[in-house]
Amino acid sequence: MALADALAQVVLTRPAGRNESLALALRQAGLSVLVAPALKIDWLDTPRPVPRAGDLHIFVSGQAVAAFFSGLTFPWPTGAWACAVGQATAQALQDYVPADCILAPAADAAPDSESLLAIIMALDLQPAQAHILRAGEGRDWLAAQLRQLGWQVHCHALYARHPCVWDEATCRQLCADDGLRILLLTSLDALAAIDASLRQHRLRWPSCLQAVTLHARIARRLQYLYADQPDHALRIALSPPQETALFQAIVAASRQPSRRIRTPS
Repeated sequence: MALADALAQVVLTRPAGRNESLALALRQAGLSVLVAPALKIDWLDTPRPVPRAGDLHIFVSGQAVAAFFSGLTFPWPTGAWACAVGQATAQALQDYVPADCILAPAADAAPDSESLLAIIMALDLQPAQAHILRAGEGRDWLAAQLRQLGWQVHCHALYARHPCVWDEATCRQLCADDGLRILLLTSLDALAAIDASLRQHRLRWPSCLQAVTLHARIARRLQYLYADQPDHALRIALSPPQETALFQAIVAASRQPSRRIRTPS
């Protein structure tokens, strides 16, 4: 028996190649799924720092892990630290880095720069080189904090994120007023790309939306976009980034009644 109302539809927006296993599990659970990446990821042909003992190597995402290790031809050196902002990135690192060289917030901690910095500071490491492995921008606060602690910080752009422009048909599937829409949002950039596509086609956000996202900052931005639609239903659930957790959060969202409620202020 299906777990959800047949009118509920899940919209998965992670980059291409990262939605398939979750989409399959949700369909097997009886949910209707639309795969619509909001961002396109391109790896950049830029120099990678050579890992050295005593240095910090801060990976901001799973894409950063994949991009970095695609060009690494030797084992991870003993004493070099691989840092992850969240548990999903830490799990990606486990394929390449010994567990005792990985620093990451615990599963019950916020997946953010503040949590990672607390772990680094608690180790009382001798400042050396710190490499932030990212897209073209991001984690500037963390870079500034590390510099204040004496680290020599270098930021490396390993990949680029480009917004995907949804066609009108995709936008209308999200905005259709025939039942609950469940939207997976994993970054502010993805949210901005979706909002830009809706605006391009002169469409408003769906009247009944349940969003599943990873961080309160994304939730606050979505609430802001709904501020001028006070009669529309918006619910937001925060979830850890692991596939199992996302699956459970989306299934739970599908069980919510698809009636209009007042958007939280």
